[in-house]
Amino acid sequence: MKPKILIGAGKGKLLPVLNMYLTELGIPAQNPGRKLVYEIEREDCTLQIALLRWQDIRKNYNKFDLITYGTDQWLEEGHKAMIALKYFPQENCRLSLLVPEKLKDKKDSDFLQRSRVATSYPKLAREYLGVPSENILEMSGSVETAVGLGWADCIFDVVESGTTARENGLLEKKSYARLGAVLATCRPERIPLMINLGLIPEQQEKKIIAFEGNDGSGKSTVAKNVVQTGFWKNLPTVLVSPYSGDIGRNADSLRVEGMYEEWTSVVGKNHWRAPQTISAVYDRSILTCLTELLKHNVPEERILRVMNSWKEFPELLFLCKASMATLVERVSDRSAHDEFDEEAVLKEYEVLYDKAADYARKELGVNVIELNTEKPLEETLADVKKNLEVQK
Repeated sequence: MKPKILIGAGKGKLLPVLNMYLTELGIPAQNPGRKLVYEIEREDCTLQIALLRWQDIRKNYNKFDLITYGTDQWLEEGHKAMIALKYFPQENCRLSLLVPEKLKDKKDSDFLQRSRVATSYPKLAREYLGVPSENILEMSGSVETAVGLGWADCIFDVVESGTTARENGLLEKKSYARLGAVLATCRPERIPLMINLGLIPEQQEKKIIAFEGNDGSGKSTVAKNVVQTGFWKNLPTVLVSPYSGDIGRNADSLRVEGMYEEWTSVVGKNHWRAPQTISAVYDRSILTCLTELLKHNVPEERILRVMNSWKEFPELLFLCKASMATLVERVSDRSAHDEFDEEAVLKEYEVLYDKAADYARKELGVNVIELNTEKPLEETLADVKKNLEVQK
């Protein structure tokens, strides 16, 4: 009996992406009309394609062998278990800040904190622009109307040609991210079968990299973008967040109780790891626990012992750095706060992260590179790409 591969494909503007993928498989572009579920028979398998809204794909992500979706959707609300398999650029598609004429020459920092921002991407508006939650007007479409209606002062949304923005009296002030589409899976156990069927590329040697740094340094934003914006076009990649997954959250009680070695070991040994053939991008890794071990003067032989629980270490670890003023500004805009958000604590951990980086280089043999995240995100990502190319 032939295997059946279920593909969840985004409707609307993402349908051409599905056809790009099928064309690469030697299957003619499809026009199913109003049919939302249809099958394509091959000699070796049956492709069952379901055309769905992104929200429905996301809620049922683990039922599909393959998923196509836009990077804007994943960055805003995607599930961390999604393994990016292939990236499809979308020409001129970008996430941008749109403003009326009167704001075009003003510095972003002069008006964004006080402005009302209309967007379909509230989470990204907070991360990219630092807009307080109370100043965000969430809309699901026709966002450009908000300025004309007096509901908002500016817009943060996806732009392609820019025609709609211009006709509504808006200028594109700054582009924050180039967007594309992704072919992904949440079923790593099916990857060998899909390779054998020629549905996804042969695996290359897996890579492990990490992004670390103080609160507000932008490490999480950069890590997500590396996974979902085509850095490794044919290398299956997944985002790993050891401290914010179930294991990390449960183990944090050990840290709170001062059991730093136990906390390090539990998170290191038990956090979710990428499957053997899947590359991993870590949002926080070994430096986070090293800061606590060094802060509390744990003896070196014990540090080395508990750090072994994290092996294999990242091949390349980026230490994200920004000025103290930027760190304070970024964390103050968050809707949720914790013990690490105070300026005095940020200053303390700025020193500790530098010490942890030196320790990782000298004692663990990890290649740690400082990454300036003070720059616009696109420039930061370009720096990441350069460093990854050097490491090939």
